[in-house]
Amino acid sequence: MSRGVYPRVNCLGCVWTLTFAVFSLIVTDSEAYSCHEVRTAFQTRQVGPPQRVPETPGTDVDLLVCKHPGPSCCTRKMEESYQFAVKRETLHNIHSYSGQLEHLISKHSEAFQCKFSVCET
Repeated sequence: MSRGVYPRVNCLGCVWTLTFAVFSLIVTDSEAYSCHEVRTAFQTRQVGPPQRVPETPGTDVDLLVCKHPGPSCCTRKMEESYQFAVKRETLHNIHSYSGQLEHLISKHSEAFQCKFSVCET
């Protein structure tokens, strides 16, 4: 399958890269910054409840993916929410594309059988 045929196919790496580019805010002074933009993006993408985003950047020692020195708007609960959202979106895409493929194969089953076995004429 070419990516041109199915342009909506998302790779997990792309999603994680985007996630951490948005949510791994590196700040020098946590008093001067808030996590308002992160909370808005978190809600807009419907990743999880907005209560999982802190009001101000902090340091969460339990982070598995958003690791960096300094305060961040990323929390362990947010990481878990994103992992769940990525799995949910990937499964949705798999079901959607497999349904499309099933329809395409059934629609062209005679030509398909002719290609891979003996044709009945």
